[in-house]
Amino acid sequence: MFALIKKDIIFTKKWILLSVVYAVVVTWLIMHEGATNILFTFFLVPFFVTSLPFTKIMSIEDNSDTRDFIRRLPVSKYLVVLSRVVFIFFMLLISSISLFVIQTIGFNVEYNTDMLIKIASIILIFLLYFMLQLGVFYKYSYHAAQSILVIISFVAIVIGFITENIDLVKCFKNFDWSILLFIMAIINVIVYFIDTKLYAGK
Repeated sequence: MFALIKKDIIFTKKWILLSVVYAVVVTWLIMHEGATNILFTFFLVPFFVTSLPFTKIMSIEDNSDTRDFIRRLPVSKYLVVLSRVVFIFFMLLISSISLFVIQTIGFNVEYNTDMLIKIASIILIFLLYFMLQLGVFYKYSYHAAQSILVIISFVAIVIGFITENIDLVKCFKNFDWSILLFIMAIINVIVYFIDTKLYAGK
């Protein structure tokens, strides 16, 4: 499994570097403009940072030769899918850590337990999205999965502009994010097993 993860990192190392640079620049610009909504950056940055290398991997593997080669490896379908999920989570984690460092050091942002739970929930939401996209890729093709990405990206941009001056923290003040975190964890596990079925049946 770790060899598969290493393969993904090697194939997308340039895109990963570009994604980290994107995370730093965008976060700095948003915070420099006086954006008070810290969660806004965690909705915007990890999504696009993970999308770049993830779509690159799908485009590389979107041919019969590559898929046949991976299927001939002495690795179970569960580990093949799990390696991709770990790679996605790795990218989400990198972007989130970048945000954390920039906002803590550059803008003196303080994080409490409640905020960390919210951030963890957001990460799992994005993990679910990419796992669903992965399932579409396994079932159909890269282009089908890419179509979903384009639609979601457009919606995310529109929502970003609409909520730029809205304090989402205040809007969700009474929302229990710990429940959402628990629910998302369960759903992600379920979708993981669905993805393994789709991978095995392709």
